[in-house]
Amino acid sequence: MRLRVLTPSRLRRALLSRLDSRYVTKPDHRQDLKDALWEVQMLRREVVALRDEIDRLRRGSAAPVKAAADPKAAEAHRLATETAEAVDTLLQNEMRIWQAIDGLSARVGDSGRVG
Repeated sequence: MRLRVLTPSRLRRALLSRLDSRYVTKPDHRQDLKDALWEVQMLRREVVALRDEIDRLRRGSAAPVKAAADPKAAEAHRLATETAEAVDTLLQNEMRIWQAIDGLSARVGDSGRVG
């Protein structure tokens, strides 16, 4: 049952404009959700591409490297290897963060609240 009350149009307009200014409309909310989902998917694609690049680099460096006669070359190789390992660890941690975010958003979506 819907209750209808006669109100002056000026009061009705003032009330509706106040409500409209305080709340996000459904189309705006839907668009925000679509934008956020698109961004998450784009970031996932980037992480997968970086992961593939790391795997490709690992396969390429699987062959044992001969000890360089030049100490500068040996130092450069050592630094490059350490940097690659650090970047790999960083990307693994980033993947874990995104998995945690996905898990949290799934829980929030299921129950409407975290918990």
